[in-house]
Amino acid sequence: MSLFRKILTPIVITSTALLTACATPDTFTTQVNAFNNWPTDTKGKLYAFSNDVSQNLEQKSYADLIAKEMWRTGLMQTNNIKKAHYLVNFNASTETREKIVQEYYEEPMFVPTFGFGFSNFGYGYPGWGWGNNFYSGVGISYTPRVAQYPIQISRHTLALEIKNNKTGNPVYQAKAIADSQNASLTQVMPYLAVSVFDNFPGSNGGTRHIEFDIDKSREQQTPVKYIPE
Repeated sequence: MSLFRKILTPIVITSTALLTACATPDTFTTQVNAFNNWPTDTKGKLYAFSNDVSQNLEQKSYADLIAKEMWRTGLMQTNNIKKAHYLVNFNASTETREKIVQEYYEEPMFVPTFGFGFSNFGYGYPGWGWGNNFYSGVGISYTPRVAQYPIQISRHTLALEIKNNKTGNPVYQAKAIADSQNASLTQVMPYLAVSVFDNFPGSNGGTRHIEFDIDKSREQQTPVKYIPE
């Protein structure tokens, strides 16, 4: 096995949140887009999920993760849709995609170089003359080794909408995306749920990237943002 470190660098990157592996610490990044027309009188009002998750334990676990973050909105949960002032709808999904990466090997590859030329040619008055020196050289140059190949990634997405139950008008819409080579949707969902409510309600439009500290998140058993030292 080579003692030299390998560096994986993506050369085709769509507008996604990427799983970023670092030496210290390990981090996980999500990408979020959000839009809002958030009312000023929502504190203490009720919300309910419009998704029927009663017969799907996986979807219910996702609803629980979202409900855990709904405190940021000031709304309180009810199971009675008719009593709810706002309805929350979400869709969690995964699709497989292909990404091309470049692999740089830091092993030295030495390539010989050759060169030659003439020097010291000239003339003068009243006399003239010329002379030349022939020179040549052989050198060694470093050439990095690069390989390109496709990899399969899973793109995990959580799309969430909160709308007025009376008028049907949306007051908040957000989408969080994360790409990973090996993490499942179930593993990524806690980070997506936190991401769609990050800096709630925030500004309209734009793309934000949220970086999480994997080690601290595991220790505290909840998503923890990465703070550079």
